[in-house]
Amino acid sequence: MAIFQCQIQVIKRSEGRSVVAAAAYRSASKLQNRYTGNVEDYSKKKWLKYSEIILPENAPKKFQDRETLWNSVEEVEKGSRARLAREIVVALPGELSMEENIRLVQEYVRDAFVSDGMIADINIHNPPVKNEKGIPVDEHDRPVTDEKDMIFRNPHAHILLTVRPLDKNGDWQAKTQKEYVCKRGEEMKAFTAEEFVQVKTEGWEKQYQYYKGHQKIWLTPSEAYMENLVRVSKNPRSTPYGRRNERIEFWNSKDAVFAYRKSWEEHVNKTLERVGIPERVDCRSYEEKGEDTISEIHLGPHASRRKDSDRYQMNEDIKSLNETNRHIRKILDDLEEQIREKNRAVYEKVAEHLGKLRGEIITARYHLENLEKRRDALEKEIQPLKDSVVHIRNVRKTIREKDRQAEQKTARLRKELGGEFPVWSSRPAEIQAEIESEQEGIRFREERLVRILAEEGFADIRDYEQKAASLAQMEKEAEMLEQKISLYEKKIQDYTERYESLCGRLQEEDIHSSEFKERREWWSSAYEQKASDSIQKHRHFRPEAFRRAVHKTDYALSHAVYLAGRTEYLVSRMQKMADEMSGDDRQRSP
Repeated sequence: MAIFQCQIQVIKRSEGRSVVAAAAYRSASKLQNRYTGNVEDYSKKKWLKYSEIILPENAPKKFQDRETLWNSVEEVEKGSRARLAREIVVALPGELSMEENIRLVQEYVRDAFVSDGMIADINIHNPPVKNEKGIPVDEHDRPVTDEKDMIFRNPHAHILLTVRPLDKNGDWQAKTQKEYVCKRGEEMKAFTAEEFVQVKTEGWEKQYQYYKGHQKIWLTPSEAYMENLVRVSKNPRSTPYGRRNERIEFWNSKDAVFAYRKSWEEHVNKTLERVGIPERVDCRSYEEKGEDTISEIHLGPHASRRKDSDRYQMNEDIKSLNETNRHIRKILDDLEEQIREKNRAVYEKVAEHLGKLRGEIITARYHLENLEKRRDALEKEIQPLKDSVVHIRNVRKTIREKDRQAEQKTARLRKELGGEFPVWSSRPAEIQAEIESEQEGIRFREERLVRILAEEGFADIRDYEQKAASLAQMEKEAEMLEQKISLYEKKIQDYTERYESLCGRLQEEDIHSSEFKERREWWSSAYEQKASDSIQKHRHFRPEAFRRAVHKTDYALSHAVYLAGRTEYLVSRMQKMADEMSGDDRQRSP
């Protein structure tokens, strides 16, 4: 049966550990430790099934050699309290073949670690089951030496990871950079050495300690020069811890631990599904899953063979308690199920339908808010552009009309000019002058159009036509958004009316009964989660908008439930009054 196990630990020099020794042990190899001068020889260790080092693209090829890689790590980590490496130990599904497990680990490592800049040293072990003396045994607990008689049910992978990223040149990055507290006027800011080189021309100065009387104060050299003060030392002012590498900060965070565990769960389940195995694993704790099962203590290969050890006995006690808990829980569940069964049939369908309607309303409100937000943004973008385009359109229309009239007049004048005139007539000159005047008017209007285009922010007439086409497209989009908004508003109204109608059919005591409330809340939560999952499949999911949609929906529907109860009360009062009046009439009749 596939189980979830993903243990994460850090190999620290302060604990007397060496990453070269750790790598040698896990890879069953012999490595020279240049930091300690020792030879770490674990070449006789058995049950190593697979070993591989996976590098990111920017890592030097020499790091494919295990001894070179981990000695480089030992060398770059100078401190006695340095973190040398991170180790992930994962249990491999026994239902998979070794080849399938190797592929599973490779995909997980590349996706979760190597893609983020880490170097991964993978070693897969599959030791046999052993007795208290450490001798492999068969299924009848008899010592055996033949591997085919042994029981192998603990395949697991050790993944050693580097804790420093590499830069683009394949060199180890610093974990922190020194930050200098600089000053410009009254403004103070922290810069690294590289940043300070770029900003010092902008007036930024480092601060140093200067003697002022019996005190030591932080000043820039220019400030100290004005007061003729003597500097205490050459060390500039800096932040206490420097600027930490953001990638390393994430690698060391709790969020990263959760992400690595979740990623292993997803890769295991994906592989099990791919090979057609129905079992699935879950990275959540018993508490997170709402179970009262007590977690067992992990027993290593030695503790699991010593049945007289405290850890082994404690584990047996935990197993016994868990078994008792399961038995008690089953009895309680059976009793509760018998009680609930009497009312479940009545409430289940109504509660589910109400939950489904609520989920539909939440989804519609979420999409409605997104559409309204897009519409408002589009309207803000459309309005100034529309004003400019309409202005230009009207100007062009006027100019075209005037140009058309000028061309018609010019054509008539040219026709008239083609006729015969007496030698002494001044009419030809007058006609020519009028033609030139009309042509000058056309040129003037062209220049005026160019000036107006520039005033409205258009480069030329082609730019105007492109933006006018863009405006038409945006107006079309705005119209489609309005149609969609109307559709969602109608959906919300329709679903709300159906919700109110369904509540109105229930008796008041049914609506407020604990059983019905429980089922209604369960279905509401289920369909709310379904709505959230459905929406999250789309890009740009906005959690705050979803929460607002939930809040607005619950407010509107709680009002509907109140009205349903109020309506039922008024109907019962009217029915009672009608019965009383009918009784009075019967008493008065002879």
